[in-house]
Amino acid sequence: MGGCTQPNEVGPVAVLEFWVQALISQRLWYREQPILFLMDHLCKTAFQLMQEDCVQKLLYQQHKNALGYHCDRSLLSSLVSWIMAGNITPSFVEGLATPTQVWFAWTVLNMESIFEEDSQLRRVVEGELVINSAFSPDQALKKAQAQLKLPIVPSLQRLLIYRWAHQALVTPSDHPLLPLIWQKFFLLYLHRPGPQYGLPIDGCIGRRFFQSPAHINLLKEMKRRLTEVADFHHAASKALRVPAEGSEGLPGSQAGTPGYLTSPELHTELVRLFNVYILWLEDENFQKGDTYIPSLPKHYDIHRLAKVMQNQQVKLYPSIPSTILSWR
Repeated sequence: MGGCTQPNEVGPVAVLEFWVQALISQRLWYREQPILFLMDHLCKTAFQLMQEDCVQKLLYQQHKNALGYHCDRSLLSSLVSWIMAGNITPSFVEGLATPTQVWFAWTVLNMESIFEEDSQLRRVVEGELVINSAFSPDQALKKAQAQLKLPIVPSLQRLLIYRWAHQALVTPSDHPLLPLIWQKFFLLYLHRPGPQYGLPIDGCIGRRFFQSPAHINLLKEMKRRLTEVADFHHAASKALRVPAEGSEGLPGSQAGTPGYLTSPELHTELVRLFNVYILWLEDENFQKGDTYIPSLPKHYDIHRLAKVMQNQQVKLYPSIPSTILSWR
């Protein structure tokens, strides 16, 4: 994994680890804009080198510590009191999402996703929602905490299905990670957990997380945003050079992508992809479980849909491999 090619040569992983460790050793580093700017570039480099795990493992340990693992009882007690007072559990991406440090957000949310899986939190929350049809996500979360005996359970808005949703909303239309961020959301939204609990393959779990008025509005915002992004790429496909959304006043490097995108074919493919995402978001039948995937019309991209429903995220972009890989 990024080993040295010469005896005295330092590999890229060692360099990444050194700088990440140096930056995150600062107190409250995730509230310092200069550090976040540097972290964003380090995360982009890690993505391009396919070495994201070396950054994630350093963040993972800090994240667990922030949630009360490996700390003494008095510190844990004060942390619990702080959260019981109505404060949201800590995250390196403060607030709901970030429109500027998207590479950093991608790395952090993937790290938090690993925690959500390792701790069994996602599995148990989904299980409670499947077994108890009247449960709200908040009730399922409380039941999961009791069942798993977690020191601190993340706040409801820290669940990854909401985190990916909010990050998808604020990521600029021209950012290379945007299709992958939406894909992360749909992997959770279209997940079918029934068979894990001895139940028949039923509907997708996603809509159970979007029952409250605020979450119903969030879904409406997401559909509106997908339409905006599809329109952006449609307009861009008609011209060779289209100014990147939100590039005014922002350096291209900070946005994480060049100020101009120049491939009409790429834009056309992205129009198709985001229109597919709109269909997936809107179709109520997926949630009810009465859809036979192979019988759907071609424009649903049933091959990709089947993979997402099976929780597979590999090779979901068969028609644009060169563009996705060049972004890496």
